[in-house]
This record gives sequence, structure tokens and C-alpha cells, in this order.
Amino acid sequence: MAVSPLTPQQQQAFRRGSAVGQLDLIWPEQHSKRALVNNRRRFNGFQGQGSLLLDMANSQSLTLKLNGHQLKILSATADSRLRALDISRYSRNGINQLELVDIQPVGATVRLVVPYPQLIDATPEAAGFSPTVLDELDALIEREVAQGFPGAVLLIAKDGKVIKHSAYGYANRYRQDGTELATPEPMQPDTVFDLASNTKMYATNYALMQLVSSGKLELNKPVQHYINEYQGDGREQRLVSDLLQHTAGYDPEVHFHQPDNKHGAMFYSLDRSRSMQLISTAVPFSRVRNVEAVYSDIDYMLLGLLIERISGMTQDAYLRQSLYQPMGLQDTGFNPLQHGVPLARIAATELDGNSRGGRVEFPADKRSVVRGYVHDEKARYAFDGVAGHAGLFSSARDTAQLAFMALTGGYGLTTVFNESTLAQFVSPSAINATMGLGWRTAVGTELDWHFGPYASRYAFGHTGWTGTATLIDPYYQLVVVLLTNKKHSPVLAEGENSYYFAGDRFETGMYGSIMSKIYQAMQ
Repeated sequence: MAVSPLTPQQQQAFRRGSAVGQLDLIWPEQHSKRALVNNRRRFNGFQGQGSLLLDMANSQSLTLKLNGHQLKILSATADSRLRALDISRYSRNGINQLELVDIQPVGATVRLVVPYPQLIDATPEAAGFSPTVLDELDALIEREVAQGFPGAVLLIAKDGKVIKHSAYGYANRYRQDGTELATPEPMQPDTVFDLASNTKMYATNYALMQLVSSGKLELNKPVQHYINEYQGDGREQRLVSDLLQHTAGYDPEVHFHQPDNKHGAMFYSLDRSRSMQLISTAVPFSRVRNVEAVYSDIDYMLLGLLIERISGMTQDAYLRQSLYQPMGLQDTGFNPLQHGVPLARIAATELDGNSRGGRVEFPADKRSVVRGYVHDEKARYAFDGVAGHAGLFSSARDTAQLAFMALTGGYGLTTVFNESTLAQFVSPSAINATMGLGWRTAVGTELDWHFGPYASRYAFGHTGWTGTATLIDPYYQLVVVLLTNKKHSPVLAEGENSYYFAGDRFETGMYGSIMSKIYQAMQ
């Protein structure tokens, strides 16, 4: 059994004064009259990985039992009482059992921390995947790149092991006019993507889940409880949960960036504070509440504002401080160019600004290849790149760490939400079973285009308009991150008044076939 000193980061977390990791215990304990209940805990883990962090305090020796294996630890000098135990030989997939057998001398105590699982690299065979089927998956995507699809990064993790992390095609392939660059820029495994509506999950939902777990937010309270000016025209009856389930009654969006938007000139805004005022006081409802689920960006704009009111910080600053930095994520955040991410590392999106090939015009549009700025027009021009519905950028590895956290509630020593909160958020709603609280669910077959035909009914995830799809399947302990820049492709006419992005018509850009092949690869 390997024993090592704590890292500086672990030592800092130990001294933070608040609980860290998925277990943070002072043993011995006496919270039950039942002898075989005290000094026993379960924790989530994966075979071949994991550690226990100890502060031996005033103890001279400690004997633990992990999944039936006895571990004895002797205290050393006072300056090395903090230590980490490698438990990878004894850990197993799923629930692990931990027990205090003995501590000496009598009256001594020990602090024991179990970090949340973290992703490690492994071979496909180690997680039971067929290399042959994965080769077929590679061939499918590479064939489509040869036919004109721009590019993608695919990451697959099972049982805490990253078994595939591959880049295909190009991060920047086309000029503004749709012709191909003489020297297109290859996609890299660490290319940063505009996550589009995956922002709703890995920024807004995670912040909300954190606030619920800490008791700062109640989902069944009126929105007005947190946003005082949210009143009039029935706003007082809208609950926070209505926004999450897209049942508040809003239209899908308001085009704040267009002077001639259908809601009128007063809804034209290129100023973030004014845009926030409009969504909290003026955006009208188009239907009554809690009757129909209509996917709406307005819901998530309001949820972003709610986070800011509770935290007293802008949404990007709150997430950076409370989640992304503690997790050590280097590639995740809003407005990446303002935070040191080089343009060359970011995948390009639409070719000719937000014009759909010259078919759409508005004064603020920057008519060039969109790269390094959020593509969503509302987020970019009306919310300065930081909004609850769009604006988050990330790499596949960072996104996978965020998605993986949904299986456990935290990552490493960073606790984000508890088990009951996760269960609440991913449970299918009564009005539309394909929606939880923000999360999309694989219940039934309606979303097979996203999750594929083999996902368990417990799977959940989300997609993003720019070409991003995430899948989290607790039944298989599977995480899939498929990031594409499919909108970085020519816009083609279809009939008299219709058009489409060429990248939308490839299997890689339609997600379901890729997911199907991944499940087939699991032996």
C-alpha cells in the first residue's frame, strides 16, 4: 500500500475549514446505538483508482477495512501526519465500503477524506470496448471529413477511464465565401469549442444545482423571490422550476440584437444591463404556465440573472471562482479571448458572421468567420458574451470532466451538488418526459437522434446548436462528449425560401449514429 505526502493543493483544501471531497469524516464517531452502523461509510469509486487522505492528528496507528481488505497505517512525525493512501488495488466500480477497525491510543481521532473520482487514461480494452468497432467509428467520421464535414473531437469515458480522445478534420476549414482554405488548420484534441446550449447544463444548471445543495435556492419558490422586479402579467406565479422545465410560457427567443425584432423597437438592446432589465420586466408570455414545455432561451437568460442575484457576482465570475478554477479547468469559461485562450486554439463556427450566407442582416453583425466569440447572436451582442443560455467555451477533456461529475456530484476535492439534488434535476418532468430540470433525458425514443437507440432510460445530457452533444449514462457509467464545428460549413439553398448548413446533413453532425456505434463498441 503506497503512502505519500499530500500535495500542496490537497493541504490547502484540508486547511480550508469546510468539508471537502465526497466524504470528510472525524473518526471514531458514535452517532448510532447500533454498533455496526458507526464508523462505516460508503463512497463511489472505480476499479484501479482512488485515494484516501488522512490527518492522523493525535493517533499513533490506524486500521481500516476497505471492501474487505485490512489496511494498517502507522503515524510518523508530527510534520508528516498528513498523508495520502493509494487505494487503487482495493477499489471497485460503484459503491465501496469503508470501515474503521481500530485506532490507537484510546481517545485518539483521525480526519479522513475521500476525494471524488477523477478521469484517468486507459486503453479501450481495459473498459471492455472493441477496438475494431471503434476503428469503424473513426472510419465513419474520417470519411465524412473527406466529403466536406469540417471537424470534430470525440471523447469516450467509461468507469472513470478515458478510453478514446480523438480529433478529426479541421478547426478552421472554410473562408467567408464558403471556399476551402489552401491550408486548413487541423483539429486538435485540446481544441476549444463554443458549447452553445450545452452552456445551459455545464454553466447555468451546475451553478443552480450547487446553490440548491447549499440551501441558497429553492426550486419551488416564485422567481420573484430572487428577482424582485419580476412582476406583472402573471410573473408572480412563475416558479424557478417552471423556467428549468421550459413551462413558464415564453417564446423560444427574443431577437434583442435586431432593431426590427417581432416584439418591437423597445426590445432592441446591445447593452447587457438593459437586456437583463427587459427579460426580468418586459418579455411577454405567449402561453399560460405549466401546460406545455416549449424550449426557450428566455428561461435560461432569467436563470442566469437569478444566479447573479443570489451570488452577488456575474455568472462567469461565480462559475470561475466556485467551480472551474477549483476543478483545475484551464479551457472552460466565457469570452475565451479575454482570458488568455489563443484564437488558434478555438474552432471556427459560421462563415459569414450571423448572416446565414447573406440571408439575414442586422447592424451589429460582424461579417467574417465567427471564431473566438460566442455564435449565439443574443449572447454575443445583447449580453456581452455571458448569458445563461449560451456563451460557454470548453475543450473535450474539460467538458468530459464536467459531465463525469454528474455521476458523482463532485470532482477530486471539489463538491458541487448532493445526490438528492442530482436526482431531482434529472428526473423526467410530468409534462414532457424528455425534459428534466434543464437536462434532456433518454426516456422513450423521442430523442434517439441525440442519445442513439441503445442508451439506457437513465441517460441524460444536452446538445448545442453549433454542433455539440454530451451524453451521461449512469447505468453504464458512460460519458460521451462529441464536439463538432458543423456550422463552420457552406450555407446551401433548399427550395425558394429555405436553406441549411452543409455540416448539419452529415451523420457526425446528427449525433445519433455516433452514439449508436459507441454503445455497439461496448462488449
